[in-house]
Amino acid sequence: MPEISDKLVFQSGEKTLLGLLSDKNCLFVVNKNQLTKVLYLDQPHNEPEILETCQSPTSVFAYEDSYILVTSINGDVYQYSKGGKTELLFRSALPLRDCVAIHAGKTCVVGGDDLELTFIDLNVGHKKDTIRLNEQLSQMSYNSQMNILTVTLVDGTIVFYSLTSETPNEVKRLEGYIEKNFYNDIGLNEEGTAEYCDENRLCTRVSWHPRGLQFAIPSKDGTVKIFNLSDFSLIKTLALQAKSYFTSLLFEPIQGRYIAATDLSNRLTIWDTISGKVYYSKDLSYKLTNIIWNAKGSSLELLLGTWTGEVVTVKGIAELDAFSADKNDSLENELPKSKKNALFLDSDDDELGTPLPSQYNENDTKLDLNSENVFTDNEDQEENSKREYNYGDDEQFIDDDDDDGGYVTKKPKIGPVASLSSTVRISKNQPQSRFHYKPISPGGTPFGSADKRYLTMSNLGFVWTVKSASGQFTITVSFFDVGRFREYHFEDLFGYDVCSLSEDGTFFAQSKSGDIFYRPHDSFSHSKWTKKIPLAPSERITSIAATPKKVVVATSLGYIRMFNVFGIPMSLEKMSPVVAIAAYEYRIFAVHYSPYHGILYSLFEQSTENGGKYYQKECPLPISLQLFNGQSDQQISYTFSEFNPLGIKSLFFSSFGDPCIFGYDNVLLVLSKWRNPMESRWIPLVDSQLELWMLSGGKNPTDVHVWPLGLNYDTMNYILIKGKHFWPEFPLPLPSEMEIRIPLLDKDQLVKNEKENNNEQEEVVVPVTIAAEEEYLRSKILVELLTDTIENDGELYGNENEILQSLFGAHDRSLLRLFAAACSNQDSDKALSLVKELKQDKALTAATKIAQRAELLMLVKKVAEIRDARYELQLART
Repeated sequence: MPEISDKLVFQSGEKTLLGLLSDKNCLFVVNKNQLTKVLYLDQPHNEPEILETCQSPTSVFAYEDSYILVTSINGDVYQYSKGGKTELLFRSALPLRDCVAIHAGKTCVVGGDDLELTFIDLNVGHKKDTIRLNEQLSQMSYNSQMNILTVTLVDGTIVFYSLTSETPNEVKRLEGYIEKNFYNDIGLNEEGTAEYCDENRLCTRVSWHPRGLQFAIPSKDGTVKIFNLSDFSLIKTLALQAKSYFTSLLFEPIQGRYIAATDLSNRLTIWDTISGKVYYSKDLSYKLTNIIWNAKGSSLELLLGTWTGEVVTVKGIAELDAFSADKNDSLENELPKSKKNALFLDSDDDELGTPLPSQYNENDTKLDLNSENVFTDNEDQEENSKREYNYGDDEQFIDDDDDDGGYVTKKPKIGPVASLSSTVRISKNQPQSRFHYKPISPGGTPFGSADKRYLTMSNLGFVWTVKSASGQFTITVSFFDVGRFREYHFEDLFGYDVCSLSEDGTFFAQSKSGDIFYRPHDSFSHSKWTKKIPLAPSERITSIAATPKKVVVATSLGYIRMFNVFGIPMSLEKMSPVVAIAAYEYRIFAVHYSPYHGILYSLFEQSTENGGKYYQKECPLPISLQLFNGQSDQQISYTFSEFNPLGIKSLFFSSFGDPCIFGYDNVLLVLSKWRNPMESRWIPLVDSQLELWMLSGGKNPTDVHVWPLGLNYDTMNYILIKGKHFWPEFPLPLPSEMEIRIPLLDKDQLVKNEKENNNEQEEVVVPVTIAAEEEYLRSKILVELLTDTIENDGELYGNENEILQSLFGAHDRSLLRLFAAACSNQDSDKALSLVKELKQDKALTAATKIAQRAELLMLVKKVAEIRDARYELQLART
């Protein structure tokens, strides 16, 4: 039977609100009369710390292990810490009603009577952004699992905002469930109890299930209504014994089996959400404000604030063992035990590997420059050598030897390796290690120390997964174009760790079990399906791809399976082991890795109309391995190297269907002339680190990085990342655009020019001649890519020929600038070589005028001869 006790914290009484820090021990008790006491629950007899806080608080929100946010009737929001630090974050002319901290305490959201929702950056500077509301704000809550903010307005409307990107996106409005309620501020500054009235006590706040897939509403009909987030459907209604309005409502935070509420009659009611019945009910003699769940040892308890300065504790509500993870938790069906936690038990006990040949002496402690052991487990270390481990991701710290192979998985040893050669020398006398194939999705990120990660990311949107405290997983599919697509969520029962996003649907796979799942974006479609891919004991799914035409599954043994979008198998073939794939219509770009052959790629088509055709088959791919090198400007994360050994940040097809890849060296490569194996070549289109260096004024920023999304003609879409990690975290910044610039620039020369000219500009200025050379080469490459597309695929968007003409113009303009520079230096031979590259007749005419102005008569004559020869050639063709 629960035990009820109380503690008088403020002798003066008055309204008292509670906030419990994440350590579940430090309790802030905030009083109306500008005082706050900090109580430590494990030391109940010690004197509390006392803080001076704002007068007439309206809400309290505790976050992390040190801070609380407090809003006041005066329109202020303060941040307090248990160390006594106070900071005014924001001031409004009208009362503020509620606040929450979002994005792991990086940002806070406040709102009230001013018809605005204000987002405040809690880092240095406190940058502020606002969203207009069409009514005053009543209360709000935050779903950290799904990154959803719910705002309840005074007219009873509940607004749901997705916070997965830097710009909040309204995804849903629910109306008609919550009672309309306006706060009563009359007499707050006078003696009396005007503040203690029904209008100021009513709860309109949505409460979220700890797994984030359900939410509860304190309904105006005196019931608690529980909804599914995925489709906002009502799944359960909980009723009071006597109808009344609610003053607080809160799910318990461990499994969400119980939900507690208080009403205007100060009755505490706790429901078991599985049975839907009242679990515990008690009429209390206290005037209650807010409630907080807390886990005390193996049992749950409730902490309740009051209007009389007391803190009420209800102990022994339920034992934690009564709703363990092995049983059905609230509102959800039982999960298959064999599939639970598969995604996050990233143990290497069943890692799949291929023996990797050694290339160094057993007594050497450093790797050879061309060693293939950079991502293998080497057990031949010197006895006295020190080993360094990465403790950033505890999930990776599982060492097992369950396949009786006589080895135990170790942390990878990374040395100063520059690249992979296409051939590897094999020594019979040296021990063989293993290369472990990891599942790779374009744009995917590791967990690191967080509970969220991106499964995939592209120009279209991003898919992310969350692991809850109870070990359950949920997936969210988000889009950049919120007007075209709707964000959706669902529970992940299989632990999917590979993903691909297309315009029509999302494709998932579990790399170890072989389960695959295709889900269309259209919620009304019934064409979603699941299958299980047969995997050998030493095989795993390494990558998948989806297009509106087909889906593709590739494995570590080189099997490539293709299905149509309804799950019908279309083809099966075997190649070298595949580490990553991308697809465009029927076109497939596959990256292979074998310790014996290095990094290779294949490009082919498979369609029912035209059959199969290989454009490139297992050709060398000129990308470098990621590495940690003390002499390198970029420090490669051990966490990322374990997650993605080859360092392929993304691979995709451009908007015109050309294969692209972006590796750890931050250079975007595109494959040109790929339809002819003898003419194909990889071209570097942009060095993103060089571009960031130029934008920063040559300051070599170490905390700014680029994460690629895709290539749209001459622009690379990307996410700009600021922080210690070079992969994106939460929330996701808005996509940016970077115009491609062929990496021809010499940093040292540019810095020298800046110093000589005493330029102190924010951005490095490229000399005119170098800029003209780069523009010439860029336009030439783009003409080559686009011409090849038009000749083979026709016009995809209807404006390709217009783009081609503009490229010809840019090509000739850049050549004319170089031609003018050569003429000014009286270099006729160089000028003549440039004239031969001009495409248009009007450019030849311009070159003649430039040469005449420079008084280079022989050059004028030769330009005229070239123009006449071209004219005669055109006549002959007609």
